[in-house]
Amino acid sequence: MRTGVVGAGVMGRDIAGLLANAGNSVTLVDVDSDALDAARTYHREELPDALAEAGLGPNGTPAERLDYDTDLDALADARFVVEAVPERLDLKRGLLADLDAVLDPDAVVGTNTSSLTPSAIAADSAHAERVVLFHFANPAIPRDIVEISGDETSTAARDLTVEVAEAIGKHPVVLGAEYRANGLSRLSASIKCAATWELLEASPAAIDGAAQAIGFERGPLEFVDLIGLDVHLATVDNLAEAYGDRYAPPPESRERMERMREEGRLGMKTGEGFFEWDGETCIVPDTDETYDVTPVVAALVNEAHRLVRDGVGDPETVDDILERGSGGDVGPFDVEAMLGEEYLREALVRRHEETGAGVYDPVF
Repeated sequence: MRTGVVGAGVMGRDIAGLLANAGNSVTLVDVDSDALDAARTYHREELPDALAEAGLGPNGTPAERLDYDTDLDALADARFVVEAVPERLDLKRGLLADLDAVLDPDAVVGTNTSSLTPSAIAADSAHAERVVLFHFANPAIPRDIVEISGDETSTAARDLTVEVAEAIGKHPVVLGAEYRANGLSRLSASIKCAATWELLEASPAAIDGAAQAIGFERGPLEFVDLIGLDVHLATVDNLAEAYGDRYAPPPESRERMERMREEGRLGMKTGEGFFEWDGETCIVPDTDETYDVTPVVAALVNEAHRLVRDGVGDPETVDDILERGSGGDVGPFDVEAMLGEEYLREALVRRHEETGAGVYDPVF
């Protein structure tokens, strides 16, 4: 199948690699020729090892099925196109308009958005029914999940998207309703927000060390570093349009993160954020500081209950989303069963009374 990806950043190049590994011919498009050159080098030199480590082959030489272009016209005969451009609604809507002029009407456009909705992105499109959520966890290659949704998406577009997800070796999770930040990103936003509130009480090393001690593969602040502090702040601002201050950090933490952004301490991509990084390895220092991570865990469980209430998924689906998206073995409702609903609710009530933060406002 002829496929395409628009956006040659880390997520876009990995999605293109996954499509090519499944046997599809892929054209990766970006206005930045340097980004395309970097993606080409990555596909030739690093992609095979990344696929092998994830248990996905590689299938022959995926790089041979990849082309690169700066012009969207190169996608004219594509049947399935993924947009992986930055999280700006105006940018994504403009891209959809440009794709309308290039693609056949029955071509499907998957959006990898983490903080917008397919319906909002497709609002001005002549073919809104073909736009569908196609959201990957980060990092895209090893994580075994793709979230799929779209209140305006046609059955045919959704069915093709499920087929594509399965063909590239991912588990498709069809969400019951579309919301900003889908399922996985809402769960992630809740623990990252709670961690920024807990920064008023503890150090990054104490918070993340405590999270890892109870089974998280990464601590919440390491995850902020992983996606990039600049991306995290932009996502928080995007989500505020739909959720108010639910995921907002306290002013003191916001000021701290903005200073870090100004200083170029963005996380993994600059070698330093909340932690130092050695390539893709986060160095979380040992600390004798003690910290009770219960408020962060309680915020995660609280958000899981919101997802069920909103019709995004049932408890089993929400657990599956977190397990597959984080690479762990425990979902939020598993945590609730282990620690107890009343214990977690008491932690939420206490922190909500102390902070007034929406992330701690109990819904169960």
